[in-house]
Amino acid sequence: PRLARQIVVVNKADRLSNDDAGSVRRDLERELARLSTAGGGRQVPRAQVILASATGGGQGIEELRRWLAEQVESKAVIRTRLIASIRDAVASLARAAGIDPAGPDRPLLTEAARRQALDDATTALLRIVDLPQLERQAVAATRARARARGAGPLGAVTSRLYRWSGRQTRVADPVSFLARWRDRGPIGPAAEPIRAASAEPLRMTPPGTRRLLARSAVVGNVERALGGAVDRAVAARGDEVPSSPVWPVLGLLQTAATLALVVTAIWVGLWVFVKFPADSVSLPVVGRMPAPFVVLIGVLAVGYLLARLLGLHAGWVGRRWARRLAAGVRANVEREVATAAFGGVEAIEAARRRLWEVARGIDADCPVA
Repeated sequence: PRLARQIVVVNKADRLSNDDAGSVRRDLERELARLSTAGGGRQVPRAQVILASATGGGQGIEELRRWLAEQVESKAVIRTRLIASIRDAVASLARAAGIDPAGPDRPLLTEAARRQALDDATTALLRIVDLPQLERQAVAATRARARARGAGPLGAVTSRLYRWSGRQTRVADPVSFLARWRDRGPIGPAAEPIRAASAEPLRMTPPGTRRLLARSAVVGNVERALGGAVDRAVAARGDEVPSSPVWPVLGLLQTAATLALVVTAIWVGLWVFVKFPADSVSLPVVGRMPAPFVVLIGVLAVGYLLARLLGLHAGWVGRRWARRLAAGVRANVEREVATAAFGGVEAIEAARRRLWEVARGIDADCPVA
């Protein structure tokens, strides 16, 4: 019942009498009419019944040939009509999208305009993120960690005070600094180059495409896309605050220097207040000095040198990490902005490109008979 064009051929009809042949034809036609509506399907034209014989003059053969010729012709007409409809539909879509199948595939937005808009938007966003301040925060965070691990007992105490006072969060926490990037300025200036570039092709596109482009160029949509891009970029920030195996060694030396300083201070106190006997040491330029003072000055000098060495090494490690962190954030922002900024335009471009390919190959895919 699903086929609209059917014929039933009863062969060897020469063995039937005229009455029997008519009876067989009527019975078959009734049965075929019943089958054509069985199962609740749509009713199709009733199948034709032909009584045929290959002998005795070829009864029904000519009628069968005529039916086959009519069906072939009908199929050719339908096929031609379908091809013409497809070609007209593709041509209509191409005109509505402003596509010329005979010419090259012309994008709505040139690569130069796209690149310039992305560069301007990325620069404005990175200005809000504030990479120089991020690097300073990273160096300060590295110094704070070095002080906790390599400045001895006093360094551990000052590190805790530095953290508990909240100052470390404000000036030495690059993770929190990145997370607060929206507090440092509006996204509007960064969204303007993207909006302007998306709106540029509006003058040259047909109404249907123009409506889609206008929707993708709405300021609110562009700002949401850029904001989400930066959020994803700063979330993938990479390494945590670095450390160094040198710092614990310096910490042990600083602890030893602190103990030596305490012992020396006690010695000086006993020499000053108790008149504890002490030798003198002859020094260049200044002459003879009491040994407790000489040792005290030496211990202070060693502690100062260790602190300076720790600071220099922590600064070197911190600057390397800061540059790596800033470069990673910059690369992430550039990548995310390139992906999100022209999302609406790129979807339209992809659809137009597929339509251009179909329209260009329509002669091969749907040839005219």
